[in-house]
Amino acid sequence: MLVAQIHRPKQVIITVNPSPATPTITAAGPVTICQGSSVTLTSSATTGNTWSTGATTQAITVSTAGSYTVTAALGSCTKTSAAKVVTVNPLPTAPTISASGSTTICSGGSVTLTSSSTTGNTWSTGATTQSITVSAAGTYSVTYNNGTCTATSTPTTVTVVSTPVVPTITAAGATTFCQGGSVVLTSSATSGNTWSTGATTQSITVTSAGNYTVTSGNVGCSATSIGTTVIVNPNPTAPTIAANGPTTFCQGGNVVLTSSATSGNTWSTGATSQVITVTTAGVYSVTVSNGTCSTTSTSNTVVVNPLPNVTLSPLSMMCVNWAPAGLTGGLPAGGTYTGTGVTSNTFNPATAGIGTHPITYSYTNSNSCSNTATANLLVDACAGLDEINSLPFEIYPNPSTGMIQLQSNGHVINTINVYDETGRLVKIIQPKNNSKVETLSLKDLSNGIYTLIVNSNEFQKAMKITLME
Repeated sequence: MLVAQIHRPKQVIITVNPSPATPTITAAGPVTICQGSSVTLTSSATTGNTWSTGATTQAITVSTAGSYTVTAALGSCTKTSAAKVVTVNPLPTAPTISASGSTTICSGGSVTLTSSSTTGNTWSTGATTQSITVSAAGTYSVTYNNGTCTATSTPTTVTVVSTPVVPTITAAGATTFCQGGSVVLTSSATSGNTWSTGATTQSITVTSAGNYTVTSGNVGCSATSIGTTVIVNPNPTAPTIAANGPTTFCQGGNVVLTSSATSGNTWSTGATSQVITVTTAGVYSVTVSNGTCSTTSTSNTVVVNPLPNVTLSPLSMMCVNWAPAGLTGGLPAGGTYTGTGVTSNTFNPATAGIGTHPITYSYTNSNSCSNTATANLLVDACAGLDEINSLPFEIYPNPSTGMIQLQSNGHVINTINVYDETGRLVKIIQPKNNSKVETLSLKDLSNGIYTLIVNSNEFQKAMKITLME
């Protein structure tokens, strides 16, 4: 049998949750920002937020362009806000700063700073021009605004230093001099000098004409001296010396030296003529002047060789009938005798004859210099003892054993020269008691015949005397 079953429906419980309020987004500033900037977006819902970025905080900070939403949840129900669009504009190119000169300036000076942007400038000083002129030390920058975004330059530092004292130049001598001369210029500043020549020392040595200045100070701050003018006068052409003959000659000779300059000459001797005659050895030069400067020639050396020292010893007395004899007495040996009766340095009394004969001795040395000396040689008749009474003096006894008497008969007898039979001078007697009888000794001589030459201011006479035992 069929039994009908009755099914009762099951009870379903439906829960309806309340919907959250639709959240709104507020921005903490403009939503159009510049690159590098950001804006904070805040949900009106204090809890249950989920941003389109995935963040779950009430607020987010964004720096990227985009459309941002936030969903608020209340239980299982959610509401999403309207989108908030953030726009990011690109930054303009940062301006650069150029300076009109050094940014290290002297106190009281200034420098002009210029932005590379012609418009939209705002300087760190507040100025809005393209250029500013600054005189104070500091760090300066400029910001450029293109109407939307800004960019700031790299800072430029300006340094202000104290102004140095203007240096002065002193010269160690005349600043006008002749070619080849110089002058030392010295700055009053002991350091930090830069000369117009480029030198950086305190002093410089100047040899060229010009106007010289010196600058003293630090980089960007300096002071320049008044110029010092140096004048260099030209020298005249150096003269040359011409000699009219050899510059080496014998004593007593000379050479004439002539300057190539016709005027303005001053010789090393002090002479001011164009020509000088030189007789002494030395080094000779000539200086020529053009009225301002002078130039000296190269030196000429004059050598004067001495004459040989030639002397003659007293020559012997000879009798006219004696045989020819060789002459001696020349110093140095090797010269030549000349005179009446002389042949090949031999004297012939017979040829010369009775009388006093000058005999000359000549000698030439290795320098080809010659000298002479002259002495007299007496040739007497030597006639014999019978002429003794005709002499202006008396010598007796004759022959003698060595002691003789001299009676001058009022004459002043200077010397008595005693010669042996060969003509050699063997003794010289100087009487001490003129006008009286004087005893003279010949005992130091050996026996033989001797010739006595009696010399007086009034006469020179000869006589023979015999010495015997």
